[in-house]
Amino acid sequence: MSDPRQSTDTQRAELAAAFGRDLDPLEEFQATFRQRDIDPFLLFEADVLETKDLGRRTLDGYHSTFRDWREFMDAQGRHPACPNEEHVKAFARFEMDEKGNAASTVTNKFQRLNTAYKYWQDDPAFPHPQDYNPFQLARSKLDLSDDGKKEPPRLPVEKLREVLSDVNHVRDRAVIACQLKLGLRATELCNIKLSEVTIENAELNRHYPEMGTHSALEEIQNAVYIPHDRDGNKSQRPRLLPLDDEIRRVLLRYLLTRPDNGSEWLFLSHTTYAQMHRDYVADIWEEAFQPEYDESENHAAVTSHFGRHRFTTYWRVERDLNRELIKYMRGDTAGAGNIQERGAIDEYIHTYYEDIEPTYRKNIYKLSV
Repeated sequence: MSDPRQSTDTQRAELAAAFGRDLDPLEEFQATFRQRDIDPFLLFEADVLETKDLGRRTLDGYHSTFRDWREFMDAQGRHPACPNEEHVKAFARFEMDEKGNAASTVTNKFQRLNTAYKYWQDDPAFPHPQDYNPFQLARSKLDLSDDGKKEPPRLPVEKLREVLSDVNHVRDRAVIACQLKLGLRATELCNIKLSEVTIENAELNRHYPEMGTHSALEEIQNAVYIPHDRDGNKSQRPRLLPLDDEIRRVLLRYLLTRPDNGSEWLFLSHTTYAQMHRDYVADIWEEAFQPEYDESENHAAVTSHFGRHRFTTYWRVERDLNRELIKYMRGDTAGAGNIQERGAIDEYIHTYYEDIEPTYRKNIYKLSV
């Protein structure tokens, strides 16, 4: 039996020796990588990043992360495609202790690096074993939680109107307005199909005969259906949300200029005209709200998730709306939250579109779009 006084590293080394395992399995491939004038990160960028409709800021995030990682690994005397667990842990400490980055920033960098690493694992041209991922291994052992998580700033409707008035692209204005007025996540917005939107407008419906044909919208006008089970949607139940006059107007302007390529998706990118990616939504918000509303000493940055915060806070704090009605509009289940705090009655509470529609239409804030 192992001596409990032994360090974890010593015990792991003992087990590795006993089972004939290598704790640094990528070290042996360094020399081959250095002999070839081929950059594994550039291959990943060409094969993966450049084939997706990602926004400029998202791509810049990958490029800057890879640049930081290369510089760090060069200082360690190690090829950047051949790290071990200790290299990854040291990179996290360097980012936080030396560069002063927040844990959330390091987490984002780990996610980008891990995406590249998993590409190498899956591509047979690379030697990276399926049973060893130093980024995931190190991440599981590091505490990258942000204690004292910052609140988003409180932006009054007047300020939101001011920001939106400076957004010139009709699609981008529609994206921000929909998230602010419907409380949608970026992925939920990207996953809306034309058939899940109904707007009373003869010209629009002639141009898009598929609009409003989803069965959930039968006998309902001026609304949108948000499914819960589409890939990337996180809500626990589907919901119908009203489209007020502002959202109908901004969507009408967008749809009448939207590329007519037969796509089923409501929002399309402006480069390939494919379904918009959530990273593109993040870029739209960053372009509109930053640097003025970047992360500060007291507040979190205004990002694409801000709309969901603003929407929920408005209905609960400013309008004092019943929590169950807010849960319906957010896509939460009745009694969602700490299972220990739920009572039997929660299983019998049901909320419907008809319960929220009149209140929503009467009270939703106006953004002057």
